[in-house]
Amino acid sequence: MDRKMTMLDYIDEAPSVARANIIRRDELVGPVVELCKNGVPRRIVLVASGSSYNACMCAMPFMQSCLGAACALRLVTPFALTYYEHDLTPDDLVLVVTQSGLSTNAIEALDALRVRGLRAACLTGNVESDVRDHADTVIDYGVGEELVGYVTKGVTTLTVFLMLLAARLGACEERVSEIEGALGVAEAVRAAADPFYEQHIKRFTGMDVCYCCGTEPTRGVAREGALKIGETVHIPCPAYEVEEYIHGPNLQLTPSYTCLFFDAGDEASARVERVWRATCEVTDSAFLVTPHSLAGSDGRVLVTPPLPTPDVASLAYLPFIQLLSYRVSTALGGTRQHPLMRRFKAVAAAKTGHFVNYDEDD
Repeated sequence: MDRKMTMLDYIDEAPSVARANIIRRDELVGPVVELCKNGVPRRIVLVASGSSYNACMCAMPFMQSCLGAACALRLVTPFALTYYEHDLTPDDLVLVVTQSGLSTNAIEALDALRVRGLRAACLTGNVESDVRDHADTVIDYGVGEELVGYVTKGVTTLTVFLMLLAARLGACEERVSEIEGALGVAEAVRAAADPFYEQHIKRFTGMDVCYCCGTEPTRGVAREGALKIGETVHIPCPAYEVEEYIHGPNLQLTPSYTCLFFDAGDEASARVERVWRATCEVTDSAFLVTPHSLAGSDGRVLVTPPLPTPDVASLAYLPFIQLLSYRVSTALGGTRQHPLMRRFKAVAAAKTGHFVNYDEDD
């Protein structure tokens, strides 16, 4: 019998798949570019939830720097689009994202676009999924197969796809090398994450509450860390901007809290390090991911190779939170959900009836 794939398998597949997608970027982003026959749209609206939302957030700093001020970039959830977004126009490039193609909220958003007479374009990892009956255009963003529900490879490949799209639309092809550089840093982070986890295994496997804190370039990885830890380790794990964290959320800190800080190595680095050090005064389980070696004398700091630009920090740091979520949840016995979650899903389902729970954890 074939071995079941795990999160770890897909974490380790991601860089090579992303690099292959860079090579075939004309094929991948071409269909979206074709939707922009009149040039760069005045506004790009990304519509996503869950890890797809976080992947969009990981890509957005790089995207905006490529597209410039002439193109507004917006990220909304499918729920918000369906019920509250009423100012979209045919001049907007609206892309609804769902890796599985089975998310009920994404399907509702596509239907809402059609009702309003707007183009329903969908980015997905499964072009043969249910979305094909609800979208005018279905575009494969290049993730390939990912059976595990706690997606990792899909986050990396979607982030890279959106970055490649922005580089093409913004005529910044030379910046593709920065994406390649980020993948190199990501591999180094992946290699360092295992020994870092082992060094702090008691603290990580003893987490009760975890905060994930980032800055503008690292808010995507902070949000994805909060989601992944929450859904696999099953503990409260909110995400905050570093400065927002110290304006209220920090007041509930105790020595039992875990806090993860993500520094992009830009002009905000000194402030991030100061807030991390302040947190260390309350809890020993405060950890910092940064490209700055000056903080590296503390064992709670994971120092990364230099980033090609702060705009790619979230992409580069993704393996840290992915590996951490996998290691901790595996050490604690897996991702088994409370049995009453079956009742929850029977009342309010997030996926269509064609969804198969490969993880068998509900």
